[in-house]
Amino acid sequence: MDIIKSLRKIAGFLRNNNYSYMIIGGIATSYYGYVRQTFDIDIKIHLDLEKDLISFIDNISPICKIRTQNPVHFIDETSVLPISIDEVDIDIIFARLPFEINAMKRAISIKFENFEFQICSLEDLIIQKAISTRNKDWLDIENLIRTNIKNIDWNYLYPFLKELTKWLALPIINRIEELKKKYE
Repeated sequence: MDIIKSLRKIAGFLRNNNYSYMIIGGIATSYYGYVRQTFDIDIKIHLDLEKDLISFIDNISPICKIRTQNPVHFIDETSVLPISIDEVDIDIIFARLPFEINAMKRAISIKFENFEFQICSLEDLIIQKAISTRNKDWLDIENLIRTNIKNIDWNYLYPFLKELTKWLALPIINRIEELKKKYE
């Protein structure tokens, strides 16, 4: 299992087919200085699901194993297409909300081992993780804030966190503010 080799294949496929995407999850977290072990790849992409989903599945099928029996139904239910490339699990998450689509426009291009791929911005990574209730994601957020406290664009981040707090009825903004104070 070679996660870099699989990342190279999926990023190359997405770039060569002009799909808007960004790497999120453990790989993005590691890029921003909080290195933790990860065994999978999480990618958020944007496409018109009604118009382009079937062709996307047809295009990606030759380079991967689709890990669900009925991918269209699974995507409708979860917004995720679970695949694997060279035995590395990859979750392709379909962006549907405006802040997700905006985040892809803000994604940054990085070079690693002679290949280039799009990665989620630091602020948008925090937003992506803040909608989760998993302890693992909140530990990532804490470590991202601790590691990058001076590099975070709080003026960009706060409006989204306030909106998510209201929309999800979760104490997201309060938790983030506590972490910010802890590491300032």
